[in-house]
Amino acid sequence: MRDKYLILADGKSPHTLKWVKELSNYFDLSLISLNGYDDQLLEYIDKEQIYVVNESVNAAGGNFKLLLKYFEIKKIVDALQPKYINAHYVSSYGVLAALVKRNNLHLKLIQSAWGSDILVTPFENRIKRAFTKFALQYADLITSDSFYMSDKIIEISGNKAIETFAFGLEDVDLSLEIQKDENLIFSNRALSENYNIDAIIRWFAGLENRDLQLIIANDGVQREELEGLSASLCIAQQIKFVGFLTKEEQDALYKKAKYYISIPSSDSTAVSLLEAMVFGCYPIVSNLPANREWILDECNGSFFLKDMTLPVVEENVSSVNKKIINKKAIFSKSIKKYINRLKEI
Repeated sequence: MRDKYLILADGKSPHTLKWVKELSNYFDLSLISLNGYDDQLLEYIDKEQIYVVNESVNAAGGNFKLLLKYFEIKKIVDALQPKYINAHYVSSYGVLAALVKRNNLHLKLIQSAWGSDILVTPFENRIKRAFTKFALQYADLITSDSFYMSDKIIEISGNKAIETFAFGLEDVDLSLEIQKDENLIFSNRALSENYNIDAIIRWFAGLENRDLQLIIANDGVQREELEGLSASLCIAQQIKFVGFLTKEEQDALYKKAKYYISIPSSDSTAVSLLEAMVFGCYPIVSNLPANREWILDECNGSFFLKDMTLPVVEENVSSVNKKIINKKAIFSKSIKKYINRLKEI
């Protein structure tokens, strides 16, 4: 008989689906979501084991009203009696899970940090830091997707029970040959302040090469402003804003693009960087600690400078990056190690 494993996470997130898919090989799963759920989850969790507690969650934090959902969630947990409870995103689901753990000390609590919940939210004010510290201190184990973020977790909470691995990818086909468009640059981060899409557009304009094309996927509050910036710089014909993409549409652009660019001000290991590497894109990224865990400047990628020229790419870079991903970022391999770690807590 398999152990019961309860996940508290956004049921519509592709990251949640990724975790559920792998964990279903080891546990009887249940899910509590504050944001509905994707029907794909039903392949891995019985519908009766998915609980939707309706409440919107702000990824930027400030989710104090979610505390009102505690009693509803505790009632579900008391009925399920899982062995493990795994919260994804510390500053929202993680706080609720820690409250549940505080009154159910027999539960094994795993907090899974996603990025801004550790790198941004706790440093905005003392109240948010206190909530984050509370959530982390009640954890029996914490998962982190970069060693930089793991250090921040220890700094905030003192809790060193951390398993560090990337939100990785499916198996890598090292023999896959891809035909690249030498003039295509691809960006797929959110169109919001942290991701500095405006700086990407200004840099692109400065290249003064009419043969180049920049495709900007994803969406966000700055889209209209960014489209206006492209027009004002007289490069609107070279830039395509394509909005949200399906996985298949995004993979097609990874396969075609010669370059991938992502320059957030703050970030942990971005899944999109790993995807770009495995599809043979040359990464141009922010010089951030998490990126330095994957990229050696001007070897298998470049750190962004606002006045840099478009890098010349060596022929072996694609092969090198695929091998890095195969060694460090295959999610199924990471989950197997994680399961072994669970047995120790």
